[in-house]
Amino acid sequence: MLMIMKRSVFLVVVMMILTLVDINIVSAHTSIKEIENNWVQPVQGKITDTFGTRNGHHKGIDIAAPEGTNILSVSDGVVTKSYYSDSYGHVVFVKHPEGYETVYAHLSKRLVNEGESIKKGQTLGIIGNTGISTGTHLHFELHKGEWTVDKNHALDPFFVFQLTDSSVSASRQQETTSKKEVKLISAKNESDKKNHSNHNVIKVKKGDTLWRYSKKYNVSVRQIKEWNHIKSDYIYPGQEISIHSNMEYKYVVKSGDTLHSIANQYKTNPNQIMEKNDLKNETIYPNQVLVINPAS
Repeated sequence: MLMIMKRSVFLVVVMMILTLVDINIVSAHTSIKEIENNWVQPVQGKITDTFGTRNGHHKGIDIAAPEGTNILSVSDGVVTKSYYSDSYGHVVFVKHPEGYETVYAHLSKRLVNEGESIKKGQTLGIIGNTGISTGTHLHFELHKGEWTVDKNHALDPFFVFQLTDSSVSASRQQETTSKKEVKLISAKNESDKKNHSNHNVIKVKKGDTLWRYSKKYNVSVRQIKEWNHIKSDYIYPGQEISIHSNMEYKYVVKSGDTLHSIANQYKTNPNQIMEKNDLKNETIYPNQVLVINPAS
């Protein structure tokens, strides 16, 4: 009899737990659906980096758009922060009544102040390239509850917005162009190739983007796509990308770098780097900027 009672109590507890789990799932699903239907995108543009890249440290999405583009609040809310950050640059934080906080970073100008009530679609600032940034874009974050320094509450904005721009849709699909197709270069591209002294074949790493390569090698995204017969803006780890450039590279020295490790990375030699940068010896230090001419 005692065993039967224990079993009955156990079953009741299990049923209660399952019921609570179902309620939480339904509640979360309802919440996401509500903001999907009611929120607006902060800016129309091209996705240049997605959530979770850079070894999981990128807790938002990057959207590139022309200089001067307005950045909009996704929903009604209250500005919780509006200031200049060394990393975010000009940044605005907005707390929304739905229980989320959004972040709009790298702005060139902020148009709202802390404590100000704002409406959905209201302009918060102008897109920019301030703080730690490599090009004009919006870095947008979405946090459940509130933003924290460790960003443990960060959510992927792709789950919220109906991002239907062709470049965004493409970025959610794996590039299917075969290596054979990548190596096919049109007559026009062969002509372009002769005008460049350096041919670099790069194996894509997690977190890399065409935008990042464009800035690093000082060529346009369009040129990179043409050279490699890539139709979308998406690249994937392990993919080989050909880039032709005769431009000098500016490399920012990181902790642990040596002239030999940098030379190996750019397929050149330490003596050439020393000569180019007027170095008396092989001593370099973090954050030092070196000009490098990679080997052809």
